[in-house]
Amino acid sequence: MMTNRWPRVWRALLLTSLCVLAACLPPALPRVLKIGLVAPFEGRYRYVGYDAIYAARLAVREINAAGGAGGWRLELVAYDDRADPGLADTTAHNLVIDPDVMAVIGHYRQASTEAAGAVYAEAGMPLLAVGAWLTPTSAPAWSMAPPPEQVAAAMRDAAALPPLTSLPAGGITSSAALVAGGIFPFNSPLVEGTFLLTSPPLGGIEGGNVWPEGTLFVTPYPLPRDLPGLEAWDTAYRAVGPHVPDPGVYALPTYEAVYTLAEAIDAVVESGERPSRAGVAAVLPGVQRVGALGTITWDAARYWQEMPLYIYVWEQGRAVLVDSKRETGEGR
Repeated sequence: MMTNRWPRVWRALLLTSLCVLAACLPPALPRVLKIGLVAPFEGRYRYVGYDAIYAARLAVREINAAGGAGGWRLELVAYDDRADPGLADTTAHNLVIDPDVMAVIGHYRQASTEAAGAVYAEAGMPLLAVGAWLTPTSAPAWSMAPPPEQVAAAMRDAAALPPLTSLPAGGITSSAALVAGGIFPFNSPLVEGTFLLTSPPLGGIEGGNVWPEGTLFVTPYPLPRDLPGLEAWDTAYRAVGPHVPDPGVYALPTYEAVYTLAEAIDAVVESGERPSRAGVAAVLPGVQRVGALGTITWDAARYWQEMPLYIYVWEQGRAVLVDSKRETGEGR
């Protein structure tokens, strides 16, 4: 009888030991997906990068606190390309060789975006382009900006604005005067001859540039201070780190880009698939993100369809909002 009891005792002791050992093991690491962010953090356009990085960190922090994207924890991988096409090419190659990077947000300048876009296209890396127009080499890419034609139409509307106190008598009244009178698009040259302008984006106003009094700017990226209902967001943005500057024009589009990618990852997981670059690229056309800048829907050319636009005037050393074209097409 005693002989038969000992195997049972030893089995019980062994099971207890295993349970104790299991309890001592570290918890399983959370599943992690990476989102790339490339922007100029040094040099002439460093203010762009700092707008972007704090906004991206805030979005990632909020998404992870709410359970992640499709149950996956997001990690931000940020690179500085200094708005240099050669460095943009290098950073793009660094991102595509990391299999955990699902998509990239960047590069905030036209030349650097074009240089990196070819690398992403070859690797099948989804790109949400901020601050640049799309080019044939940038697929699979989607623009966090409206079609160039929509910006051109808003510039024509700006020419018809009532005279402003800082503008010459009669205001700017002809398309030819758009060039001479100083109405600029937010970034790159537009498709119509009368709007073939290259200027720093609206963020340049906040980046130490000095503009002639009365210069008008047409942009899809408003200063967050000019949008109602963002007080809590502004507080959270400033709490991301010590000495965080005021959020500039690239903060909100970057923040919305991170959430857009998180919603795309959610959609991939809900379909029963493991998140992948191809999966994210496949679902992005159907993502409809409702956020501070309106509702993101993409047109056939992968631009933000009917994105709100804002018209600013440079007045007494600062950018002042004078009109906006919301999704309804009506001014405010």
